[in-house]
Amino acid sequence: MKYNRPVKAALAALIAVSAFATGIWFSAHHRAGSDGRTVEGLLWPDPPGVASFHLIDHRGAPFTHEELKGRWSLVFFGFTHCPDVCPTSLQALSDAYADLKTSVPDGKPLQVVFVSVDPERDTIETLSPYVGYFSPEFIAATSSVDEVRALARSIGVLFMKIDQGDGYTMDHSAGIFYISPAGRLISVLTAPHNAVEIVERFQNVSTFIHNNS
Repeated sequence: MKYNRPVKAALAALIAVSAFATGIWFSAHHRAGSDGRTVEGLLWPDPPGVASFHLIDHRGAPFTHEELKGRWSLVFFGFTHCPDVCPTSLQALSDAYADLKTSVPDGKPLQVVFVSVDPERDTIETLSPYVGYFSPEFIAATSSVDEVRALARSIGVLFMKIDQGDGYTMDHSAGIFYISPAGRLISVLTAPHNAVEIVERFQNVSTFIHNNS
């Protein structure tokens, strides 16, 4: 879908405002745990469930909402041609990964998922080496724009294609989305990202869910 210049500007502004509003909303919507401790960024007591979706991962296997169940998932949306926020965010996740895996309070597995919002260029052949550069254990997935949008919409992610010279770029929400083993969105960490904050947020929200489920 193509947009004229005023519509593109309005949509780009909407993505920026949405990212800002998401940060404000999530920082405001936290609740006290049973031990009286507040948990920053926690969406509680009614975290939304992730809607049904059907993607293909970088190995060519189906990746659906079923792959979110029974494990913790940290999900980031982006694209391989992204010049800055995507590689820096994925590097931060890579730096945090060892600590994340040892921080799971309930012994359940943990996965990091990179969802491409640019299926036109991000084929399986492109995604596999890209995500593997950051960690051989990371998962990359994409599908048609409609399928990606189904997942994005259910957790509040916006993205759009922007013409740029002879090509194009993608504007997208840049949060890290923390999804519980029950398939519910528990928290969103807004950019810019660093390993310490990624791990700290996970430790806090996963411990709370473990103690209150």
